[in-house]
Amino acid sequence: MSQTPVPPDLGVFLLKMYAKSMIYWNILLECTKEGVMMPGHEKRVLSLDGLRGLGALMVFLYHVDIMVKPFGAGGPSLFPGTASVMVFFILSGIVLSLVPFKHMGNGGYDWLGYYPRRVVRLCVPLFAAIALALPAGYVAWRLGSTSRSALAVAYDAGLPTAVHDILMQFDVLFNVSDGGNNLFGAQLVRVDSPVWSMSWELWFSLTLPLAIWCISRIRRTGLAVVATFIAVLVSYWTGYFPLRLCLMFWLGVMVARQFDKIKAVKLSILAELALLVASVGVIELSLAWHPGGVLEALESTAMNAACLVVVVVAIADGFTRRALSAAPMVFLGKVSYSLYLTHAIVIGALVALLPRIGIVGPLSIAAASLPASMFVAVAFWRIVEVPSMNLSRSLASSGPRDAVR
Repeated sequence: MSQTPVPPDLGVFLLKMYAKSMIYWNILLECTKEGVMMPGHEKRVLSLDGLRGLGALMVFLYHVDIMVKPFGAGGPSLFPGTASVMVFFILSGIVLSLVPFKHMGNGGYDWLGYYPRRVVRLCVPLFAAIALALPAGYVAWRLGSTSRSALAVAYDAGLPTAVHDILMQFDVLFNVSDGGNNLFGAQLVRVDSPVWSMSWELWFSLTLPLAIWCISRIRRTGLAVVATFIAVLVSYWTGYFPLRLCLMFWLGVMVARQFDKIKAVKLSILAELALLVASVGVIELSLAWHPGGVLEALESTAMNAACLVVVVVAIADGFTRRALSAAPMVFLGKVSYSLYLTHAIVIGALVALLPRIGIVGPLSIAAASLPASMFVAVAFWRIVEVPSMNLSRSLASSGPRDAVR
């Protein structure tokens, strides 16, 4: 008579994963003295790295919630995944614009060198993550998974169709979507779901000179911000998602232009707490309440505004900036791009594989996801992302370089 297999000790499994992650942690703690590059390479803004790391962690928790469902299947996720992506677009606009603004009227900026650097910086890790996700998705499909990554390629529809679907996964320039549907409303399934935002990141990065040229001519920044959020409202009201993504990037460029002024602002603890509590409240309300129509468009626009407030608070002089500059947060920022690109692959693999070795509880799978995702992210950072950053830097010409992140 066969006996029911005894599930392995989850505690031992997690302890092993934690120990492996700590090996990379100790190595990377020495690197956390560096952060987002300031103009002229004088200083690093550690708090922006920390905020990016926090955002990546929120996206990870959001995907754990919707993929593993550790708290049950009912109700929307309250982890701010969408808001975190909006913060990413703002941060990209800031970081990419700091150096060009610094060198305006001072010999100009090396735009010809910027393009190959930026493409290499984004696309080498991006393509590596897709290449990693494809076999993982195939294995999940063979195991009978019905997840998005497993169904992204029609392996059972013949070799030409399968190859077509695989090639489409690498088309990050024209195969753009909001994560579920393309510009024309047709369904678009990606083998690595977070990749959707990187397509837009690439487009906005390529149009950075236009953003710099336009925003450098703005005389009333406050009025421009108000006009931008009116356009964001139109984007939500009409359902045209690329507009709001682009506008959040451009808002980051506006922040970069006023960066030194914002950084010099000293916030009282009371004011800082009020801004953060209000912003988080607005973001959470947008996740829990969906009234529809114009009211929901207004609510979503307020969520985007709250994201901007969080970024500004992270830059200003206060306890938030100091907290986000702590070594653990900067460490998360260091590996945030790798974590963002690989975490869904890891979560999907654990959902497919752990039940086969007796670990079936959603809470157990969710608990295993964090150390496993961090381990893969750190390894990916070291093996793929660091060489891509070095290659990107090597492509610089004699002009000033832009920030790597």
